[in-house]
Amino acid sequence: MRSVTLDFAWCGTETEVHQYLKTSFGFPDYYGENLDALYDCLTEIAEDTEIVLKGNTETCCPAFGEGMQRFLKIVRQVIEDAAEENSHLFL
Repeated sequence: MRSVTLDFAWCGTETEVHQYLKTSFGFPDYYGENLDALYDCLTEIAEDTEIVLKGNTETCCPAFGEGMQRFLKIVRQVIEDAAEENSHLFL
């Protein structure tokens, strides 16, 4: 089983988050770097993959403000939703 550990503590922008996700999961070049594309790519993963989310998205990145914390909370929800849809994803 493949394991992907995500730690968003260093991400300061939405673009950095999407680039980090693209690299971490090995998403294709056509990954659209938006939440819909994230969901689509996650639900297409065909290899058993454990996703480990480090830290608390509600309290991480305090220097980046509430907007970034809110965005990371949404990213976490998209990951959880994709894991419910795709039997190859485990949280």
